[in-house]
Formats: sequence, C-alpha cells, structure tokens
Amino acid sequence: GPNEPLISITFPEGMTVADYARIASKKLSNFNETSFLSYANDHEGTLFPETYFVPDHYTDAALFDLLHATYNERLSDLAEAIKKHPLSEYEIVILASIIEREANTPESMKLVSSVLQNRLAIGMALQADASIEYILEKPLSKLTPGDLKVNSPYNTYLNKGLPPTPIGNPGLD
Repeated sequence: GPNEPLISITFPEGMTVADYARIASKKLSNFNETSFLSYANDHEGTLFPETYFVPDHYTDAALFDLLHATYNERLSDLAEAIKKHPLSEYEIVILASIIEREANTPESMKLVSSVLQNRLAIGMALQADASIEYILEKPLSKLTPGDLKVNSPYNTYLNKGLPPTPIGNPGLD
C-alpha cells in the first residue's frame, strides 16, 4: 500500500546471485534463499545492482522479477550501441562482469576493457584474476600462482575467449 514501510536493500556492482541471496535473506522476512537461487542462477549478470526499496514481505520471486526487469529497463537505452558491437549482448555482459570485478573506478574500467577487448581480438587468453576468484570463491588478494592452474572453463589463463557465463552482476559503467 501507499503508506507501507519499505526496506532498503543494496546490491553492489559485481556481486553474484549467491551474494544477492545472502543480502536479501538478511533483510526480508518472506525471502527464501534456495528458491531465489533456483530462479536466479541462470541469470547471473542480468540482475541489476542498485539500491531497491521494497516491502518487508517481498518474496524471492518478486525480488528476482524486480532485479531482472530493472536490468532490462536500464539496458534498453543501450540497445542500439549493443547491436553495433561485435560482441553479442550476452558476451558484453560476460566481459562487463569481469571488468566490474577487475577494476574499481570508471577510468580503470576503460583501461581493463581495452586490454581485454584487444586480447579477445587477437585470440589471446584474457588472463583475468577475477574469473579465478569467481570459481574458487576466494578474494583476489588470496589467489596463489597455483590457483591460476585450476582446470575450469572459467579459468581465463588456460582458456582463450570469454568464460561460459558472467561472473557477477555488472553495473552500467
């Protein structure tokens, strides 16, 4: 209703759907983490990071719908630019998810984007630590040289091209 109190929930850029589930479960009384993950796992990268204001009784399904609808709404302004890019929208989201976790300012995002797009263009491995962090669920600061040898399609040191899915939910930058 119009006078219903709202809860503020912030989903930072770069977080995974599992991170989103943990955040929401601490804030919403009717939220089911397992159910949310069943909706959201196949939508990594397309749940928009933002601060949302929702009623306390908001469900996992309703939150998923809101996050995904916000993604679609925010990307609609970029539709023409996406169509002109050599990468598909999904590939752009995968790349953006890596950039989001590799860089920490708009300026560094531009630099990382340029490096990664150049590597893609020449068929070189991306060599992005963020993809290793994602598969090992280990902070970048804790990665070891041995971690870079893990056998996974997300290992951008061993595999050329993009990983199979986004590694988080990037913002518009």
